Amino acid sequence: MSKKYVLRGYKMNSTQRTRLKIFPEVIRNDDGVSVSGTVNHVTLIQTDKENEGLLNDSNKIPNASRNEKFFTFLESKKVTITMSLVTIYALFADDIKTLAFAKSSDDIFSTLVVICLLLFTGELVLSSLYKPNYKWSFYFWLDLVATLSLITDIGWIWDNFIGVSNTSSNNKQLQNAGKASRAGTRTSRILRIIRLIRLIRLVKLYKNAQIAIKNTGDEEEQEQLKEELQNLGQESRVGKKLSEVTMKRVILIVLIMLFLLPMFEYDFYASSQTSWEYGVNELQKFLNNDGFEIVKNQYINYHKNDLRPLVYLSWTNVTGDYDWNGDINYNDLRYNEIFYYSYKNIISIFDLRYDSKLISLLNIFKTLFICVVLTLGALFFTKDAENLVIKPIEIMLAKVRRIAKNPLSAMEIKTTHNITQLANKKKTCVSCSKKLIKSSDYETMIIENTIIKIGILLALGFGEAGSAIIGSNVEKNQDIDSIMSGNKIVGIFGFCDIRNFTDTTEELQEGVMKFVNEIAQIIHGLTSKYFGAANKNIGDAFLIVWKFSEEEVYIEDEIVIRNPSSKRAFYVPDLALFSFMKILAKVHKDPNILKYRTFQKLLQRMPNYEVKMGFGMHMGWAIEGAIGSQFKVDASYLSPHVNLASALEASTKMYGVPILISGAFYDILSNDIQNYCRKIDVISLKSISKPFSLYTCDCDFNHFIPGKLTSRKKEVYRKKHKTLKKKLEKGEISTKQIFNKSDEFSLMRDGFTYDFYNNFRNGVKFYITGEWMQAKSYIEKSLEIRPKDGPSISLINFIGEFAFQCPNYWRNCRFIG
Repeated sequence: MSKKYVLRGYKMNSTQRTRLKIFPEVIRNDDGVSVSGTVNHVTLIQTDKENEGLLNDSNKIPNASRNEKFFTFLESKKVTITMSLVTIYALFADDIKTLAFAKSSDDIFSTLVVICLLLFTGELVLSSLYKPNYKWSFYFWLDLVATLSLITDIGWIWDNFIGVSNTSSNNKQLQNAGKASRAGTRTSRILRIIRLIRLIRLVKLYKNAQIAIKNTGDEEEQEQLKEELQNLGQESRVGKKLSEVTMKRVILIVLIMLFLLPMFEYDFYASSQTSWEYGVNELQKFLNNDGFEIVKNQYINYHKNDLRPLVYLSWTNVTGDYDWNGDINYNDLRYNEIFYYSYKNIISIFDLRYDSKLISLLNIFKTLFICVVLTLGALFFTKDAENLVIKPIEIMLAKVRRIAKNPLSAMEIKTTHNITQLANKKKTCVSCSKKLIKSSDYETMIIENTIIKIGILLALGFGEAGSAIIGSNVEKNQDIDSIMSGNKIVGIFGFCDIRNFTDTTEELQEGVMKFVNEIAQIIHGLTSKYFGAANKNIGDAFLIVWKFSEEEVYIEDEIVIRNPSSKRAFYVPDLALFSFMKILAKVHKDPNILKYRTFQKLLQRMPNYEVKMGFGMHMGWAIEGAIGSQFKVDASYLSPHVNLASALEASTKMYGVPILISGAFYDILSNDIQNYCRKIDVISLKSISKPFSLYTCDCDFNHFIPGKLTSRKKEVYRKKHKTLKKKLEKGEISTKQIFNKSDEFSLMRDGFTYDFYNNFRNGVKFYITGEWMQAKSYIEKSLEIRPKDGPSISLINFIGEFAFQCPNYWRNCRFIG
């Protein structure tokens, strides 16, 4: 009995239903079902009903169609292996039967052939019904003809068809032997063709082997194989068509040669006279003469111990009917294992098992040889076309699909592409490389490189916010649509600003572009390393976004709810703060940035000049999409939460700190990282309905010394990003350890003592509650410890404007217009 949840007094949309499934911690079970305070406007009532899931039919999964089920069954590992084994039996069983088993075992082999025939027929029928494009196709006719060829291996059917049957009387035995011999002579040529037709089964075996290779391995290996195939690209229609056409031609060429070549041999039409026939003719001449007995004994002795021994001889003379029997009963031999010859009154029968076994052995090797020919033929016929045309097209198509799915992966594709090219160059023969055309000179390689470059430029131009625009337009075979609806996302928004930028621009002139880009290189690299993505570059300002998926985080009534099963939702906020702290440290120690401290024009205009930056961080929702028209489009984020991050950055000047953090962002930090943050105020903005707390992460750069130049290549940051993500997902490292292991972070925290924080914390507490005289006392104590502390100076100045007396309209927060 399963549980059903229904709604009372509230209709939920599909997104909310999905969230309740993804975030089960929202629901708690207290004598029925209720919802926690995060979504308390929804009331759920639990009832019991069989075969029903959460929120009525929202959990139902549509049943796969019958065609898909049968197709999956036919392509499954078990069926593929079974039919491959049956195919191998059908190819070799008749030859093995002749080679190693007596005639008494023929009924068993015939029974097994009937089973094979039924299996092949069943597979043929099911494939015709449920495999797309199979019925009446080239392979359908091959399978049909090959299946019908098995009838010749069923003794009960084939022996009666050629007029051979087992009888008991001696006269009937001789008649049967005669028929068998004549049938063997007459049908041996036909059986050559039929056995060749059976080799068509090799095509089926070849295709089954390909399917079996794809289906081997456990689920983890299967997923890894699928991922590799997706990275390498799916087989294109051109490639499929070329492979199919080539395979057909190889099959037809091989089979036609096998069918036609025997027809140009003499023994296909006639047989040469043997000593068996010549001896019988000579015996007939001596019949009823005195020398017959001597000649007869010579004939018997000559052929008795031969590879093809005489097993029966009979003659009729004037005195009666006589016969001679060898050690072997000719009736125990198959019709293709005897040679019967009669001339007038004399009959002879020879044992041809040596020949039949040799033919069977040769047939086995012929089957194996043709299997090799078909495989190598299919490979070598398409090798050049595959390497020069088909594979490059499929790789290009795969990269286009990958860029369409995730435009930001263009740079990663380039890295993989370069590594592949380098590996190929190492494999190239040095002595031959000068004579051959470089692979980069091929038109397909030029197109591939161009696609990668275009993808990189698109990713750089649009950024993460524009990935949907790029992806949708690449996937559509229509005109470019740059004006699209936005998409609501949840993320962390960080604004960065370069201080005194106007003055710096006027002094640096053309050099300001290099100045900004050197700072941008630090900001973009470090935020990318710590899971962020650069969005806007507006002169002196940068917008950085840490975006979450719907499965990780969503916001309900301005409250952030995180999926407890998502590790990323919990470590990304900590690392977002850490990335900004690392940027501040880098700006104060990087030689490329420190050189501007000695730039004379800047020093003349701004004495003691150094590059300073302000940062604002907030957590909330935004609309991600394109802004502009058909003439120019920018991908960005629109939201009051984005504006709030910008406002926080602007307020850093007022509070004298390099970074300000909203209460919403502070709340999603881990407890260990919250300890590094200091609450400095509670403010109310005109654009925000509710007051919120303001925090900062303290840092002092007075003890920093110039560092060394380090690599700023994207590949370096990408590698560090992957390594860090792997360790975090596996739990090998925590964000607390990352903070604690950073020498730069420890150095910038030096000088912030417990007494300082304790005094300031008490001062802020009395400041918020309106007891400003007490607040003044504690804040002044904190200023005694750190005289240049910006938040302390800001608060003491603000309450000093009111003579340290709290006004009547004070609502426990500072209003900033």
